[in-house]
Amino acid sequence: MPREEKYQSQPDKKPGFIQTTLTQVFSPRRGSSSTTSPYFSRPPANTHGSAEEPKMSGNGATGTGVPISSVSKPDLYTERRSKRDRPPPSLTSSPSSRHSVLLAQVAAETKAVLPNVLELTPNAPSKGTLYRLDDRFRLDYKHNPRFQPTKIRVLNADSIDAALSLCSRTAVTDPTPDSKPVLILNMANAYHSGGGWEQGALAQEEALCYRSSLSFTLKIRFYPIPEFGGIYSPTVVVIREGMAQGHKLLDLTKPEDLPVVSCVSVAAIRDPDIVRDTAGRERYRRSRDRDTMKEKMRVVLRIAARTRHRVLVLGALGCGAFGNPNVEVAQCWKEVFNEREFGGGWWETVVFAVMEEGGQTDGNGNFGVFWRGLDGVEV
Repeated sequence: MPREEKYQSQPDKKPGFIQTTLTQVFSPRRGSSSTTSPYFSRPPANTHGSAEEPKMSGNGATGTGVPISSVSKPDLYTERRSKRDRPPPSLTSSPSSRHSVLLAQVAAETKAVLPNVLELTPNAPSKGTLYRLDDRFRLDYKHNPRFQPTKIRVLNADSIDAALSLCSRTAVTDPTPDSKPVLILNMANAYHSGGGWEQGALAQEEALCYRSSLSFTLKIRFYPIPEFGGIYSPTVVVIREGMAQGHKLLDLTKPEDLPVVSCVSVAAIRDPDIVRDTAGRERYRRSRDRDTMKEKMRVVLRIAARTRHRVLVLGALGCGAFGNPNVEVAQCWKEVFNEREFGGGWWETVVFAVMEEGGQTDGNGNFGVFWRGLDGVEV
């Protein structure tokens, strides 16, 4: 079976459920007026690599797996290993900035509040499962639910907000045992659980951790995330509003009504070599990097299908701090969805939540590129 572990540690004293005013001073710093959270692309590059982990095999669409003995494979990230110990990239202007200090306080409060919340929500344990899937573990069509084709929607929205806006919202006390929450792609840091959220960084992974119990499901022993692997978190409890609402705590006096999502955490390649084509668009210099990204996307979809999630919130994988070319990444997603393995009706709804970057006015930011490349594509 895939590895699972319950979060055991509890604070000496249970924190009280007090609504916080800590973050009421927040406002998006570099987003447009319609931006929910100040995500933006291309902070200073910061590189580290990937490493091998024991493989996990799967069985059909059940999501089960067993450890497989390590197999020696070429390391595609040797050139990045020397930088693997650098801290995760920060999307704040400086480590001492006012916003990162306040976000670090939000992180500390979240960590203090969560153990009590999770104790009161036994139906949403902080479990995590490490999967390693590759081409040998293709989806079996006999497990395909054969839904009617659906069209991808690309939204300028935060991942959690997009998930909660979908009709299949699930609460802690959802009465249907077989129901599945919306599955969110966490565009993860391969080496640091939660990225730089405890230091006040703000990328998509950090935004998820500030608002939910995701960080408690990302067990240290799962790291580094395998190159073609991912961490599956089946029950992630949402406890906060978004950044635009000051990260206000939800009503924690009714923990049974807190919304629940699921997450799959997969890390993009970092700082690939980039060239520009004749039209001036960024492309991968090495086809190997492009192929690696497509395989990571297959991992996301295989884990989603094996764990029977039918509503997905995906994203611009690696197109911010990790420096992947957005046109290429959007095209890679389209190519993977068009592969025979992923066709035939695996999902009811597929949404890409892609934040509009601050300062982008020409439509060539992540949202514009993904909207043109994927919105309306039938899967």
